[in-house]
Amino acid sequence: MKDTHTAQTLTVGQKLGYGAGDFAFNLAYQTTALYLLIFFTDTFLINAAAAGTIMLVSKLWDAVSDPMMGYVTDRTKSRWGSKRPYLLFAAVPLGLAVAALFYGPDIESHTLRVVYALVVFVFFCTIITINNVPYSALTANLTRDTDERSVLTGYRMSFAIFGALIAAGATLPLVGVFGGGDKLVGYRMTGILYGALVALVILITFASVRERREISANEHVTIKESLKVIWSNKPMIILFFGTSINLTAVLITAAVVNYFFKYNLNNEDLIPVAFLCLFVTAILFMPLAVHLTKKIGKKLTYNLGMLSFACVLVLLFFFGEINVYLTLFLFFLGAFGMSTNWLCPWAMVPDTVEYSEWKEGVRREGVIYGAFFFGQKYPAALAMFISGIVLDFVGYIPNIEQTPQSLMGIRVLLTLIPAALLVIGSIFISRFPINADIHKEMIRDIEARADKS
Repeated sequence: MKDTHTAQTLTVGQKLGYGAGDFAFNLAYQTTALYLLIFFTDTFLINAAAAGTIMLVSKLWDAVSDPMMGYVTDRTKSRWGSKRPYLLFAAVPLGLAVAALFYGPDIESHTLRVVYALVVFVFFCTIITINNVPYSALTANLTRDTDERSVLTGYRMSFAIFGALIAAGATLPLVGVFGGGDKLVGYRMTGILYGALVALVILITFASVRERREISANEHVTIKESLKVIWSNKPMIILFFGTSINLTAVLITAAVVNYFFKYNLNNEDLIPVAFLCLFVTAILFMPLAVHLTKKIGKKLTYNLGMLSFACVLVLLFFFGEINVYLTLFLFFLGAFGMSTNWLCPWAMVPDTVEYSEWKEGVRREGVIYGAFFFGQKYPAALAMFISGIVLDFVGYIPNIEQTPQSLMGIRVLLTLIPAALLVIGSIFISRFPINADIHKEMIRDIEARADKS
């Protein structure tokens, strides 16, 4: 029998309902990506190298938990579907994890502070996996039309950027308001507020979204067979490595913005403004990015954005310390690249689901999204690990005037290292083989096989 859920146009309400979930996930994710490292080093007083290592070690567990979660969702059957129940039951734990990350209990021992940070961060990574892998996998269920997926992802990423916008622009002001001069208290209260908001929005998403196409779970499919779906999927492997490298670059820059404005520019108050220049304009550029994906394709749009961002970073290295307003203008110019970084990877990954179904005759979006989500999570940890190691190497000591060597280290870390990574990531993405015509051919073949069955 032919699958009736093929090319399908979604209503605005459905797109809004689905997209809202990424506001919550990005409020949680981007707050940690942008502020957790400097919270650990300058407020919770953990050594920079130790803080970076905490981030990296947690990803060893993610390498197992992310694909495993995809495998579990593919086998889940419930009255809510295969993916929505995880939004219901894991929303509140994720909110608690966000609050715990920035609670910073009064612990005198540096070793015990490191242990606390490691345990809480591993818990956060685990619970966001339980939420976000099923949520992300819903994209491939809602429609098979590749252009409609770009539009749907545009809605979702607009919410995602809005969540990142709140994280970037509101966090430090809230820390100041709640703390009244005590940053630790400020971070604690902000973490509690964000945690409650994250849990509430995810529950709203659960209530407003319905799974419109449920994939039957095959009880005889083993973990090994499910993982084969990933390793035999060439487009998925290319997309995994390309986006991981690009995202590592972007997140290194994002993490080091705090240090650059605080120490190189001596203007810590403008940190939220810098992030707003990136994220607000990224929202404004999103319709252009969606339009370009339809005109020139997702792959070329993605590479155009990433290479333009790399050029901006090189300009920042040479001119970023001359004038703070010039620096903010360069951040504004980088926003187009940021919009493609949000949009294109998530618009491309559903096509790899169809590729697997086309080549292998099996549809396992849970496993594929689990692997891809790991490729989106470990860059945050890798970025903070690289940042922590480099900061330690150049002699960074928190809350004092930095040496010329440490200032140059911060500057290179903000710009040249990420720019080089973006070039490498773009080389990977240029090898991505699926375009709109190939995707249509795959869908025709899949439907023809379904008609014969």
